[in-house]
Amino acid sequence: MSGVQAIEASAGPLAQELRRLRAAVSVLRFDLSGPQREARQAQAQRIAADLDADLTRLADVGAPLLVVVGGVTGAGKSTTVNTLVGHRIVATGVLRPTTYAPTLVVAPVDAGAFTGDRVLGNLPRAEGPAEIPAGSGRDSGVLRLVRDDALPPGLALLDAPDVDSVSSENRDLADTLLDAADLWLWFTTPGKYADAESMRYLSRAGRRRTALAVVLAQVREGDAAELVPDFRTKLAAEGLEEVRVFVIPFAAVTDGLLPREAIAELSGWLSSLADPETRAAFRRQTLEGAVAALPAEVAPVLAALEAEIAAADDLTADIDRAYAGARSGFSDALDQGLPLTAEVVGRWDQFVGSGRLLQMAENAGGRARAWLQEAMFGGTGGAEQRLEREVRAEVGDTVADLVVQLGELAASDVVDRWERSPEGRTLLAAAPPDLQHRGAELREQAELAVRAWQDAVGNLVATKGAERRVTARWVSGTVTALATVAIGVAFAHTGGLTGAEAGIAGAAGAANQALLVRVLGEGNLRWLLSEARRDLTERFDALMDHERRRRLDILGHAAADPADVAELSAAVAAVERAAAR
Repeated sequence: MSGVQAIEASAGPLAQELRRLRAAVSVLRFDLSGPQREARQAQAQRIAADLDADLTRLADVGAPLLVVVGGVTGAGKSTTVNTLVGHRIVATGVLRPTTYAPTLVVAPVDAGAFTGDRVLGNLPRAEGPAEIPAGSGRDSGVLRLVRDDALPPGLALLDAPDVDSVSSENRDLADTLLDAADLWLWFTTPGKYADAESMRYLSRAGRRRTALAVVLAQVREGDAAELVPDFRTKLAAEGLEEVRVFVIPFAAVTDGLLPREAIAELSGWLSSLADPETRAAFRRQTLEGAVAALPAEVAPVLAALEAEIAAADDLTADIDRAYAGARSGFSDALDQGLPLTAEVVGRWDQFVGSGRLLQMAENAGGRARAWLQEAMFGGTGGAEQRLEREVRAEVGDTVADLVVQLGELAASDVVDRWERSPEGRTLLAAAPPDLQHRGAELREQAELAVRAWQDAVGNLVATKGAERRVTARWVSGTVTALATVAIGVAFAHTGGLTGAEAGIAGAAGAANQALLVRVLGEGNLRWLLSEARRDLTERFDALMDHERRRRLDILGHAAADPADVAELSAAVAAVERAAAR
């Protein structure tokens, strides 16, 4: 089986898994990564670009071999490309960095392989002037395509910007072009071959087993005997002991060209790459190396995502603790008694504490019913009716105020906790400003909830009162209203009932409690007070859960999805299995 056939045989299953991995990488956002977000996004984007290049290699194994001419500033890359084709097609100059469109030189019959988006599809194409002025930047970021018969069919040379350019755009573009290469033709000089930046790229090529050849350019006569062995030692340390090294001697440049004999060995070797089996061998080497390197390259991304998930768990716990504190504060307030206005409570105590109400409750006759109706709803009893409304409103406002206060405190608590971690600060910086406070609608929602609670307690009183025959004839109206308000006032005092109902179980003075006992019985009163507290607490929990959800939704939108992390891990494993097959 030929090299081309070997790649084609494995292309289908491997391409499917590479596309799956590409999709898994493309959804990652790193919204909780703070200052590291940009670097992590760039890392994921680079993996995606590598996968695109791998898929391209698999899709068209017989395409021309893409040789990217890369390396350090001033190494003579463009001059060498010009010399290889025999005339100036790429601008050169003493100014560095040379800002120009990367230039792709191909045989005319191969141009169709590069005019579409098969390779470097994110770069627009141009077949403009024969030469773009150095330093103009006029077409920077455009892939300039040059058709030239000097190149044999099957070989394409791409002149890339300098990897150590002072321009970040040039450096990023150089990385993109090198990632797409089937083979790197790396240029360096005697003064830069051991530079950290140069060795960083060569080390990456070694780790990925990228097809690679190295050109040591501008070597003065007599220096090669010392420089080349030293350079090979450094290459071997990066696992590149088998890499071919070409030496281009220092020579005068005339009209943008080197003497032809200076590049004769390199020119002959490049021409040999046009052979289909040679192309397939280099393409397969780069493809297998890139695929084998994927688990190691994805590992930091997975670690970053897992760190985000752990951070999100911590931020969720911060929310939970803040709102658990709010619930505890609400329970404590019920135990201690709500801070109702003393003047209103005092007048209510005086009204309920009248012996006539107790007597009417005990006798429960028609005259009692008539008196209660007159007292609460008659024309001469307007003061009592107003008092009943005042007490009801006082209880409602006080409970609503407490809900709003605790909601604001919980929101502030969440902010304080989140500001202690970089992920929390990142989230706060991106969140709407109102997230740092309770919701604007909380006051209205609390008032509605308290009114609904008061109505529910009234229904409970009516139900339990109706079970006692002695009061069944008059509980249905007036006493229902009285007892409902009395339940609310009970939060302001401690009374004779103790235990789990402490706080809510006390009535507004002994007379108030006595009235409720007369109407409902002590056992029913205990049950009623417990149910009233449970009901109110559940309504408070629902209000706070809405507040809590606002924060959880913001966090959930920013945090990494565990399902995405699991899919990324599974996709990497699937690529490994497909590559092994």
